[in-house]
Parts: sequence; C-alpha cells; structure tokens
Amino acid sequence: MNVYIKSAIYLTVCGGIGYVLLEVTKPNKEKIAKINENQAPIAYGESAKKKALFMQKLREASESKDPIYIPKQKDQ
Repeated sequence: MNVYIKSAIYLTVCGGIGYVLLEVTKPNKEKIAKINENQAPIAYGESAKKKALFMQKLREASESKDPIYIPKQKDQ
C-alpha cells in the first residue's frame, strides 16, 4: 500500500480514537457540581498570601508608568 494512504489512514484512526476517548472521559454537569460541593473552602496560608501580594505588585507595576525598579517613597 502506498505510504501516503497508510499515513492518512493512521492519522484518521488515531484522531478518531482520541476524539472517542475525549468524549468518553468528559464529565457531565451533575458530576462537576458534585465535585464542587465536596471541596472544602481554600484556607489562605502564608504562601498564598505572599503570592497574592506579589500578583498585586505586578498588577500595580503593569498599570503605572513609573518603572518598578525605582522604589517609591512608601516602599522604602
């Protein structure tokens, strides 16, 4: 059989198998709701607070026109 025909067949078969596996393993809305109900609320630890502060500083730096490497009077 021609190499190009084999490649097209293999590509189609592998794509079909991938699509079927994707559809079979997709959770439905009831399952997602059940998972969300069972999760405990997230407790903010020290590392989560540091990450939130870091993200806040990055957001402020991206919105201001001043360079971040020049310290402001309140940061010193």
